Amino acid sequence: MDNCSIYSHQADVDKVAAILRRVLPKAKITEQGLAPNKTLRAVLKEGFFSKAKTLSLNYRQRENPSYTLREVEDDMTQNLAGMVNFIQSLPADNEVLRSKFVFKVMATNSEIGFIAEPGYNEDFEAVLKALVQELDAFVFVQPGPLFSASEVQYFADKDFNLIMDTAGTCGNQDIDVQVDAIYHDQPLAEVTEEQKERKARTESFLQEKGINFNKNLPCVESSEDARIRSKEEVIERVYALLLTAAKGQGAGQEVVKQYFTEKWVTGLSPEEKLIYEAAALDEQSKVNASWRQESMRALVWALGGVAELEYPGEDYDVEQFIHSLTKTTREEFEQSASLRPVAELLDELDKIYRLHWACVDARINGREAPAGLHPGVVYERHYALKWLTCSSDADWDDVTTDT
Repeated sequence: MDNCSIYSHQADVDKVAAILRRVLPKAKITEQGLAPNKTLRAVLKEGFFSKAKTLSLNYRQRENPSYTLREVEDDMTQNLAGMVNFIQSLPADNEVLRSKFVFKVMATNSEIGFIAEPGYNEDFEAVLKALVQELDAFVFVQPGPLFSASEVQYFADKDFNLIMDTAGTCGNQDIDVQVDAIYHDQPLAEVTEEQKERKARTESFLQEKGINFNKNLPCVESSEDARIRSKEEVIERVYALLLTAAKGQGAGQEVVKQYFTEKWVTGLSPEEKLIYEAAALDEQSKVNASWRQESMRALVWALGGVAELEYPGEDYDVEQFIHSLTKTTREEFEQSASLRPVAELLDELDKIYRLHWACVDARINGREAPAGLHPGVVYERHYALKWLTCSSDADWDDVTTDT
């Protein structure tokens, strides 16, 4: 048996069935399941004594097709979020290509499990090529005679060229990211005046700063629809991030344990637990953990503990900020904390969302971040505010910051 997985921004099981019937007109084709998620099976038998050859296409699509991955809302989007995290964890030798590929994954709306028994043959290869070409798809494959661009599992484009393998080796070609127009724009009827005005204010701010922006990016949620984490959740997250950042900045294990006890930390994520329990961190882990101070500052601001968030490129007294948190008792912090109004939180989310797009756009086009923006600060702030506003409906370790 040979198999691979096909991913496309298109979501049309009827088109998949039509391609199968056109390429294999003599096959016996059956369908099982309820639309849109179906299993299409084609059986070929060449002679009375020959063994049947079977091709199964296990099709599924997002519950709500989109051009981005804003929420994890079903098994399909859960799988895509995991794929994005996996791709971003690989030691890619072409960062620009990887970034574009991540965008393509986020725009995926359908998946086809392609299973050929007893294996690939000329007819089944023809179906595979027709599907990936006509669906503008990419494929996740095992190395073999048909797929020989790498010696390990890899992602291939619609021409079966290497995009990126699981060792981080990237292909030399560019990636074309297609988006179906029907998924691109949020229907105007669903956008409130509040959302339009917020987007307009942010774009005016970006224009004043001389920052390039994408007018097609959607609005963030309205105040009426937004779901905000509770004050208690945010406070617990602040202290988990304080402990993580302290460990990254070189605080000894005894000091970190003291923070853990004094601040009554109970909400460490699985990744943070690994950091907390590690006797020592490697250099990259230290850097990653230390950067969490920027996520923490955004959440402290949301709780009213910081008067305003600096432009994400300006310096502030980091040591004083950390010192004030460590010297304040948790009881004192809880008593003084109060979540800002929802509209104010969404204003900041909208701004950082569009600033993050500008940073990513600059990176994938080989330019420095514009107007003095620091991509690391932008990313951490976006991450924290996405979690705060439940925009990706994910636990801390699984938040996505797509742009």
